[in-house]
Amino acid sequence: MTSTATTNGAGDVRPRLAHDARVDLHLHTYASDGFWSPSALVDYLVEHGFAVAAVCDHDTQDSVLEAIDLGRRRGVKIVPGTEVTVRWNGRQWHLLVYGIRPDDARPEARAFLDLMATHDREFMSLAVDARRRVEASGRGLPSLASQVGTQKMMPVHVLRSMIADRHVPRLKEAAELVVALGGNFTYDTPLEEVVRVAHEAGGVCVLAHPGRADLGPALSARTLDKLLRTIPLDGIEGHYRTYTDALTAKYREMAESRGLLVGIGSDSHAPGHPVDPRPWRAGWGRSLLERLGFEVEAGPEPVWTPGMDPLNVKPPKRKRKPPQERPLVTV
Repeated sequence: MTSTATTNGAGDVRPRLAHDARVDLHLHTYASDGFWSPSALVDYLVEHGFAVAAVCDHDTQDSVLEAIDLGRRRGVKIVPGTEVTVRWNGRQWHLLVYGIRPDDARPEARAFLDLMATHDREFMSLAVDARRRVEASGRGLPSLASQVGTQKMMPVHVLRSMIADRHVPRLKEAAELVVALGGNFTYDTPLEEVVRVAHEAGGVCVLAHPGRADLGPALSARTLDKLLRTIPLDGIEGHYRTYTDALTAKYREMAESRGLLVGIGSDSHAPGHPVDPRPWRAGWGRSLLERLGFEVEAGPEPVWTPGMDPLNVKPPKRKRKPPQERPLVTV
């Protein structure tokens, strides 16, 4: 639950959150590759008692202002965010950038908003190119119009249409086919550039899902230290939908021992896909929430321990080998 607000020394209002207030700082809508509409997402958050959430669509903020307004009217604080596709150390990563509104008119925000506009244009161009290549290969996309709806056409719409029109079974194969046809479906900007312009605008930069090895090698302590030598990253996601208790402990320790913020997010894209928004406790992400302007009440110690989150992924049980029978010895 959300408690009464307080003010800081400058007179700014700081919403106060109970340590167990429900928070999810990584959610997607149909503005990128999700299926949540802003209204349906806010409806879900209200019905399930969330206090704070962040809309973090891939490389766009098209749903942010609508979600903020809906949340304000219904009692859920929506933090402006986006998940920017970045490149560092020879591979792509995803960077959650919080705290910058797409209608920010300050000069300090101009470079970041211009970068977001560039990503928007590049992805729309890639979508047009992917559509042309797929259709030129003799694979019609009659479902594309319904996939796009009233949104801007993005590569994900083309990929989903390839599945709906039975050219490929899954997104992985759809992306591979686009590449095989000479196209591309993704675009990125160097991590250091995104962090620089985000910080100029007052944004907070958190590396998304560092433990997801399906997107590339999981982040190790050595790799994180290498990154921090040249890039002032603010935090990493320490709580995430695919984590076991062991991974949560690992990434919390990696963040806290280096003075980094701890992120908390489900990466929900639609009802049940891959998961519903998760009711993370505000206390688990206190450092990040306080950077975003909230005050989080102290709770029982310790803040988090293994077993505290019943929704964490359970590691597969090891199968016990049947005891070997001793050979019968006769004398």
